[in-house]
Amino acid sequence: MIRKVPRSESEEDMRPIIREAMVYEILGVHPRIAERLSRGRSDYIDIKYYQHGDLANYCQKNTITAELRSKWFQQILEAVVVIHSHGVIHSDLALRQFFVDDKLNLRLGDFNSSQCPGHLALGYEKASHCLPRDYDLPNTEASDIFALGSTLYELVAGKAPYSELAGPKSDDPGVIKAQIQRQHEVDHEIESRYKNHVFPDVSGSFGGNIIVGCWRGNFTDAKEALDRYMKG
Repeated sequence: MIRKVPRSESEEDMRPIIREAMVYEILGVHPRIAERLSRGRSDYIDIKYYQHGDLANYCQKNTITAELRSKWFQQILEAVVVIHSHGVIHSDLALRQFFVDDKLNLRLGDFNSSQCPGHLALGYEKASHCLPRDYDLPNTEASDIFALGSTLYELVAGKAPYSELAGPKSDDPGVIKAQIQRQHEVDHEIESRYKNHVFPDVSGSFGGNIIVGCWRGNFTDAKEALDRYMKG
């Protein structure tokens, strides 16, 4: 996976590439972080190829056992603990940002919007994963932890929070176009529900107390959420 920046591109276009390279340098080598092959370079990113792809696609194409789901739930939490320990705010946490390695372990990647010490985030999450806030202010561990809750929900429920508001999936171009046109309305509805602390029902779901705890801001940091999960 190589992301190169042609010299003709502007400095503005290069920012996500430079940011991602910067974050990988900060994080170093860790089993929960995607392996960067182009260490020491800031003008392009070369990430190890993971044949299983990202976790969102893997879950759509494969049956996930309870044992594997439990392992991945923990590893998603572990990955967020790791980046926060280095002062990195991912800023776009979602199931699609985790790669599945050859041993079916998870590795977090895609740091092109991330916030790191001395550098504000270059973006924020999609509505289904986004903590309603003043988007002119820096992203925080709290916004990442909220997105963490939605990411764990994806793993358990097999879909993003409130994905049903967009309507059923379809291959019909007309349906797809209509869904794209009303996406702003859907995003506004999701944000409104989150502002009023109306979340998808996770009662009886695997890890439901952790998921809703992330959404409700019950954890001071990701480590507390991981510890709670480990205690059962």
